Amino acid sequence: MEGNIPAYYSNVSNRLFNVLDKVGLREDIRWKRINTMLHTEEIESMVSKVPCHIFGSQAEATTTQGLQSDIDMLACLPDTDVLQSIPSFETSKLTYIMVSDASTPPGYVKLQILDRDSSLPLLDVQSEGRSLDSFGRSVLCNRNFGSWSDTERHGPADKKIIDRSLSIDHVVALRVRFWPCRASHWGNRLYNYPSQENIVLIKQTGALLVPVGHPLSPESHLEWRISISYGEKLLVWQFNSTQYKCYVLLKMIKKHFVQPICGEKALSSYHCKTCVFYALQSTPSSLWQPDNMLLCVELCLRTLCQWVQIGYCPNYFIPEENMFHGKVYGHIQVQLLAVLQDLLRQEGKYFLRLSCDGIGQRLTRLCQISLLDSVNQVKDGVESMAFAVLTLNLEIEVARKMFACQDLDNKISFLTKICCTHTTTDPVLKMFFSSILGSNLASQCLAQDVINQERLNIAHELLALGCLSDVTSGRLKLAAFYLMQDKFVMAENVLHQIQEKYTYLVTDYNMYPREEALCKILENNLSASEFVRQYVAYPVSFCQSEIHCMPKALIMKMFLSRRSHIIDNCPPQCACVDPKVFLHYLKYQCYLRQGKASHKMAALDNMMRVVFYEGLKYRDSALNLLACCLMQEDMYINAWKVFCISIRLHSEHNAAIWQIAFLINDAFLLLRYRQ
Repeated sequence: MEGNIPAYYSNVSNRLFNVLDKVGLREDIRWKRINTMLHTEEIESMVSKVPCHIFGSQAEATTTQGLQSDIDMLACLPDTDVLQSIPSFETSKLTYIMVSDASTPPGYVKLQILDRDSSLPLLDVQSEGRSLDSFGRSVLCNRNFGSWSDTERHGPADKKIIDRSLSIDHVVALRVRFWPCRASHWGNRLYNYPSQENIVLIKQTGALLVPVGHPLSPESHLEWRISISYGEKLLVWQFNSTQYKCYVLLKMIKKHFVQPICGEKALSSYHCKTCVFYALQSTPSSLWQPDNMLLCVELCLRTLCQWVQIGYCPNYFIPEENMFHGKVYGHIQVQLLAVLQDLLRQEGKYFLRLSCDGIGQRLTRLCQISLLDSVNQVKDGVESMAFAVLTLNLEIEVARKMFACQDLDNKISFLTKICCTHTTTDPVLKMFFSSILGSNLASQCLAQDVINQERLNIAHELLALGCLSDVTSGRLKLAAFYLMQDKFVMAENVLHQIQEKYTYLVTDYNMYPREEALCKILENNLSASEFVRQYVAYPVSFCQSEIHCMPKALIMKMFLSRRSHIIDNCPPQCACVDPKVFLHYLKYQCYLRQGKASHKMAALDNMMRVVFYEGLKYRDSALNLLACCLMQEDMYINAWKVFCISIRLHSEHNAAIWQIAFLINDAFLLLRYRQ
């Protein structure tokens, strides 16, 4: 499963963990609320003079202001015993004995009243509050059992409204001081959770009998549900911070995404709690850490999804009891399954839409701040790498001049030593260096009368490795290398690959990254180097040692004054061109030499659109390349206009001045030829 976990899960999990702290789920607040409920229990017991206990969300502190959970107050009848078998002694208390038969659903029992004189069940007795079951036994009815005055009845609970946002559900129940036989198998198996000490402690708390029957049972009015609320409360209290917040998140998901579609009864908080218990039992404790928050929530959602598919939600203490019985079936089951599967497909992104307690807005704001920091770091890294690449070009040019009279092997060895000082800390820079070195070696080979094929193959290998440096620069140099050898099909394939990549998130390094590309930084936790390799298009830079692997239109730019870099940020004795312009230029040259007229004109039109309508860093180089293409089409007037635009932009140290001289000469020769 780990291989399918999105890379952003860890980052978003930590931010979600912090957001939940802001809405009142910090550990210190959690225990203050628990202690407050314990004090409330004591006060309520003193006032009502019966043992009172608070269960559910308020007692567990697993609620927030947005969840608006009620207070579940339970009163245990005093001077009453509930036994599992007939006692061998007489008792003065009102005593009930738990009975069940083949028709009694799992998790439920019936109660017979014992005769105080004989300690035997009373038979064939029908009076107020008692009735005969299908076996002719006199059992206690659960209807209207222990009703409170001035309250509204809701199932086994009497609801008392305190204010608009708070109400108290009063339930009168019977205390069972022993562990029920129906749950006798719980804790006997070897599980990761809970510990043996907690199992012993929970079994000592006993159980409660709540006056409510199974919804589909014909004798539901005679049945009492076994509730191990004490044990559940102890288990929740022992949740660590991640387990605790995961449970609250499930309740928020239920309220925001499930209830509006499936209704309130389809999925309850008790289903969510049971799901967490089973998830803890089947996973190592090391999984439940803050940076795995999304993964833990998804694990619970998958468990719920499996239960909905089979229509069976097992009670944690009595697995034979199906808690979906009478609640999740038919169209409700289909709707609930669809909602859960849709949430799983979104891979945690639904939290950005979670309105409960403003979780979605808080998380979005926190992710945007974090994303901005990450983007700024990546953008600084991208710019630093651009500077490092240009520095490599300059040092290679210096090395070329220093070793001009020495053999090529010594020159390459020296270049490698110089450039390794820049590339030891960044593997992507090594790929840039490979491209630069390959282009230098290819230029040296192509300058010779007799080409050394072995060295040319080495240059090709270096240029191919350099394609991994970024999206464009290494690949464009490789395409130019193919064109110099008239390998048009290979050049066309490389250029087509670059064109395809430009349709997906790629951005020129001097432009602010596209929004989708920024999201990739957060989702995949990308470093600056990896972001460059996948999504950034660097300009193509040539130095004088690459003169035989570059277009003639750029050669003259390298022989301008050293002050040219002050104007266009291009290093002295180098020529730089924006990647998208150079892409369309190479496509034009490739199609021109293959005789593909329609493709050639399409490339020229695209080049004109990029030059005049997109933001470029090296606009003078782009205009000069465009003008040279127009000259090749014998469009001298248009080429003249483009050169003039270039000169108006940069009146000094512009190669367009020299290019105009060639244009006049070519136009004059053409005129003479036509005459």
